Amino acid sequence: MKRLEKIIEEMKRRSIGVAVILKPENIYYFTGFFPSSFAALIIQREAELIISPMDSTRKEEIRINYKIVDNFSKIFKGIKSKRVGIEKDYIKYSFFEKYLKKESVVGLEFLEDMRTVKDKREIELIKRGCIITEKIINEIAENLVSKTEKEVAAEIEYRLNKEAGVAFPTILASGKNSALPHHTPEKVKIDTDSLIIDAGAKVEHYCSDITRSFSVSDNKKHIEWREIVEEAQKAGIKECYPGNKASNVDIAVREIFKEYNVEKYFLHSTGHGLGLEVHEAPGLSKTSKEVLKEGMVVTVEPGLYSNFGIRIEDDIVVKKNPDIISGGLL
Repeated sequence: MKRLEKIIEEMKRRSIGVAVILKPENIYYFTGFFPSSFAALIIQREAELIISPMDSTRKEEIRINYKIVDNFSKIFKGIKSKRVGIEKDYIKYSFFEKYLKKESVVGLEFLEDMRTVKDKREIELIKRGCIITEKIINEIAENLVSKTEKEVAAEIEYRLNKEAGVAFPTILASGKNSALPHHTPEKVKIDTDSLIIDAGAKVEHYCSDITRSFSVSDNKKHIEWREIVEEAQKAGIKECYPGNKASNVDIAVREIFKEYNVEKYFLHSTGHGLGLEVHEAPGLSKTSKEVLKEGMVVTVEPGLYSNFGIRIEDDIVVKKNPDIISGGLL
């Protein structure tokens, strides 16, 4: 359990006596067990996983010390330390107030940092999700006649679930709706003049995230914007190498948009980290302070939005020569 050993070493370095980990993704990352109900990973000199009776039939999957309890309150009330580490962005204030108000609490932000660099198995799972997603999007895009946005989004998610799992609610936006980056599919007939599909499979808890844009028309502006977005994405992907600032990916994309005088139509940042969660560190924005490391997996997803929208998103492994694991343009 090298990951747990790293936590314990980091806790010693930061003088943290006890760590309380409740986020399921973090529990899974450090133990290999993804709880289906409330659970807690308590780390002191050693780690112990506390699960509820609802997960008791899966106890054979647990590879560390564990305890099955009906009442978590007794466990949490027994936590005493000069410094208690918690997931500040996840634990509710009510939990803190009930159990940890009298303790000196510090954040466990380094847990998220540890998850940013993926090993070979993690990358392979994300890549499998990309292959599944790409295949489904391409096949479904061939038959959109008389269907609604909601129907096609539901069909995509049905097929994702059949082959793997759904990483996040599918975004399917057509016509004027494609100008909304996070549009929720509606009961409206698909306008194939402009269509964005943003979907992702989840394979063994790891997420993929792909966006494709389509148009069956000869709309000159759509063709022109697509070429600009493709050029911007290529520029961003080239910046996905170890030691580079994450902000440089976003800056490279914006430089292309500035060149064509369309930057004002780019309404969001360029991308984000990908793994057990569909959005995790590092963030690829112009204000990001993070530095890219070999083995990170990030999305590069430039887009332009006006009376219609175009977005192209691929999943990239940060390397000396960036590796596109979702098909992609390069």
